[in-house]
Amino acid sequence: MQSTVPATTFNLPSQPGEAKQSMMWTYVLFWYLTGVTQLLIGMSRTASFEGFKDATITALLWLIPLLLLPKHAKKVTGLFAVLVWLLALPGFGYFLVYRQEITQSLIFIIFESNQSESREYFQNYFSWTIGLGFILFTAIPVYLWSKIDAFTIKKTTAYAAVLGILLVVFAYPMIKAIKARDIGVAYSTIDRHFAVSSPWQLLLGYMHYERELGEIERNLLSFKKIPPLTHLTEQAKPLPTTVVIVIGESTNRLHMGLYGYHRDTNPKLSSIQNELSVFDNVFASRPNTIESLEQVLTFANQHHPDVYKTKPSLMAMMKQAGYRTYWVSNQQTLTARNTMLTTFAKQADQQVFLNTSRQQNAYSFDEKVLAPYTEILNRQDEKKLIVVHLLGTHMKYAYRYPEAYDVFHDDKGLPKDLSADQVETINAYDNAVRYNDSIVYALIDRLKHKQQHSLLVYFSDHGEDVYDSAQHDFQGRNEASPTYAMYAIPFVVWHSPNWVNAPLLASPEILHRQFDNADFIYAFSDLIGLRYDGFMPHESVVNSAFLEDPILVGNPYGRSLQQLVDTKALTRHDYD
Repeated sequence: MQSTVPATTFNLPSQPGEAKQSMMWTYVLFWYLTGVTQLLIGMSRTASFEGFKDATITALLWLIPLLLLPKHAKKVTGLFAVLVWLLALPGFGYFLVYRQEITQSLIFIIFESNQSESREYFQNYFSWTIGLGFILFTAIPVYLWSKIDAFTIKKTTAYAAVLGILLVVFAYPMIKAIKARDIGVAYSTIDRHFAVSSPWQLLLGYMHYERELGEIERNLLSFKKIPPLTHLTEQAKPLPTTVVIVIGESTNRLHMGLYGYHRDTNPKLSSIQNELSVFDNVFASRPNTIESLEQVLTFANQHHPDVYKTKPSLMAMMKQAGYRTYWVSNQQTLTARNTMLTTFAKQADQQVFLNTSRQQNAYSFDEKVLAPYTEILNRQDEKKLIVVHLLGTHMKYAYRYPEAYDVFHDDKGLPKDLSADQVETINAYDNAVRYNDSIVYALIDRLKHKQQHSLLVYFSDHGEDVYDSAQHDFQGRNEASPTYAMYAIPFVVWHSPNWVNAPLLASPEILHRQFDNADFIYAFSDLIGLRYDGFMPHESVVNSAFLEDPILVGNPYGRSLQQLVDTKALTRHDYD
């Protein structure tokens, strides 16, 4: 009598290629739904193809329900496809309208806008072409779904395939976590790779929004408890008065024609150089945006880095002095790194956030700031402060300027023995500096044409070493190995002819003073004419009592402060 063998399959397949075909069509279906927007983003050069790569890998996960329930393949696939389609539509539509992707920064901006603004956006941008795009975005998945049929597969084969998929998707994050000995590394890596595609894009984006917004609200609550400056007074001045602070990004002055660079990277600012006070010995204290601005925009410094938690910020000081305050930003709005920066922005009376990018390798040209800046200039405020935060020359440099500013292509005058890739990087950086020049000039020009009592200060948050230091083998920033280029920043002041404290800028000698921009709040107070308990004239670069201090760099929390060494002499001969 023949013995029976227990079944080990989900019914053996009747067609050898049946399972492969259904899985192939299922993968293509979910690859399309989760990856087509990222593909368009990459093809349009809005951002890199990194998001498309991540979507291509994570789409494999949608094969798992199919492998576990093969006899219900069509129903299971249809159910999940409808869910993914619904949550993918907003991202696809947003790309069609704005050529950008949905991020937590965008979610923040949406919730910051009122309902009438949202309706206006929809009415202005929704068109028959957008509607046609939605139809195509829906019709293609329906066609792909029609190709999927129920199938049978061995249990062992199905389980092995599931394990293989999980390894492909999660092995890299786990390896990184093991090497770092930190499970949080795996979480952040998975989070970053999943955040590009539906349905994770909206779900994770909202979770991040809630988390970072909570942190901002806690910071704001703490700042509100800080007592105001005592005995604050302001020098009388004509009204209306407009004060503008322009914060650049990652721009070192060694690549600026305004400071003697051999390339014409500042044609616009150089054309009005006689109207500018160009300080040539100013340094950032830290080579990262958040850490630098925690000192620049407050009373904190390298010796006392936590003072921003106990004393008013520059924004709070100006509001106390009766200024209407505005913050216009082309920086990413709501990321784990930018939470404190957004907190400073939220201290202003009104904020305009313009950059919704998920990653820095994306286009968000600084010309975006000009329209809201102009609109704010036209407002009838007696006294106002406008902070404009640019994306400047942040890596990746090729994303920082439009095609019209792609002017530097050769290696003339550059350091010897550079590779082709290094030359390309320097050229891109110099193009970005030239574009930044046009933006800063436009901000000055529009303020000038208001013919008000006005002042504008431009500086960069920190510099960047773009193969400037000896050996010419480093690009970027590293606080543990500081170089001159990482800290050497531009610092430029423009003012209207009738500015009350113009005499402070009259002496050419002050333009060469060594100044740590962590003490910016004192110099700014001097220029504005503010006095209060705790004002230190010896820390203001425009004050007759100013005393030069050594530029201390390094992590102040790690007790690794050191004096910045002037390495210009090591590189200058290469640029002659």
